[in-house]
Amino acid sequence: MNRGSEWNRWDLHVHTKNTNKNDQFTSATFDEFCIEFFKKAIEKEIRVIGVTDYFSIENYLKVKDFLTRIDSIVPLIDIKEDVKNIYLIPNIELRMLPSTGSGKLINIHCLFNPDYIDKLEDDFFSTLEFNSFKMTRSGMIRLGKDMDSNLENDEIAYRNGINNFLITPDQLESLFNKNSELRSNTITVVSNNSTDGASGLQKHYELFEHDNGSSLDGIRKKIYNLSNMIFSGRKGDIEYFLGRKGDTKEEVIQKCGSLKPCIHGSDAHSEEKLFEPDLERYCWIKGTTSFEGLKQVMYEPERVKIQEEKPEKKKEYDVIKSIKIINTNNTFTLNEISFNSNLNSIVGGKSSGKSLLLYLLAKTILSQEKFEEISKYENFVNYDELPKDIDCEVIWDDGIISNLSSNKNKRYIEYIPQMFLNNIAEDKKKYHLLKQ
Repeated sequence: MNRGSEWNRWDLHVHTKNTNKNDQFTSATFDEFCIEFFKKAIEKEIRVIGVTDYFSIENYLKVKDFLTRIDSIVPLIDIKEDVKNIYLIPNIELRMLPSTGSGKLINIHCLFNPDYIDKLEDDFFSTLEFNSFKMTRSGMIRLGKDMDSNLENDEIAYRNGINNFLITPDQLESLFNKNSELRSNTITVVSNNSTDGASGLQKHYELFEHDNGSSLDGIRKKIYNLSNMIFSGRKGDIEYFLGRKGDTKEEVIQKCGSLKPCIHGSDAHSEEKLFEPDLERYCWIKGTTSFEGLKQVMYEPERVKIQEEKPEKKKEYDVIKSIKIINTNNTFTLNEISFNSNLNSIVGGKSSGKSLLLYLLAKTILSQEKFEEISKYENFVNYDELPKDIDCEVIWDDGIISNLSSNKNKRYIEYIPQMFLNNIAEDKKKYHLLKQ
């Protein structure tokens, strides 16, 4: 039972050792890299990672394989449970024609639902082609050798194929139109900077406001319409694609197909850059740490913030993390009941335990004196007939635990029990009757 939607740090653009381009990682082995990778992720409190590579998910699969062996990885033993809770998303980085004004190709990313990866070979890699060469490993090797007939080594030929493989917006659009299941399991994100992003077609996003009807504008619109999100940490981009700057929301939707959330990542190509985006532009997303949680951002772009500090940060001292009811006869659930750091609603039928749960929370947290002060009201519902062997733990976000059976670690909360307001109202009625 999770805590619902909360602000967490996501880094959706992280390369790994053996990445297909610009590999600057120095770890001796892939396992050594993964150890450093996950240590830093836990240190930086990263909850979701987009494992990224050009035209491939091979390194994503290697990281997943590493996780199957994590119980035996000694350097991660103390944090292995936290590592297991990190959600990984495969991110394929593609290079797309036409080139930008600086002569570089457009980078567009496809983030896939991890539950869909078994279908990618047939639905994605085997479908996209460049000069009749498929976007599979074997296709890349054949392309590499076709580009350089002197290449005999398959691995070198594969890298050469990667460096030369290109797609077009029309190819991607056609693929998604033909396969709705693939489309629903893919989030497309276009890079938006002046060198390798869509805005490079006309140097800055500001020019988007003054569409002159050129052919490049039409291509750019197609790319934005294909994209669900923008890779950018710039404030101007964030404001524009939310319809707050330059164009109205309606104009942005007309030009780009929809409002676009801007997400950001470290684009790490070395250990030093892991989870460290430039200018501390960290990506915070409020949602469940899952692919569906990321999809929700498409419809609610306000769920993303690019900033150094955690949004809506609260003092850990004041936040209840969970409650656990300890009982030996299974009168109550033994599961830990989690709470969100914001508003929580307890829903249930009559006599299903809503008031009892609040009662246990209050009695566990408040000092005996404070609790008795509240419970002195007439007709106050009390639970003195609860089993005597029951105990209760309230766990706070700062790690402190308040116990029902102990007077230590008590804190102050406002508690309004079930009959509290009724009794106040009844007292007022009695007072007025007596007065009459």
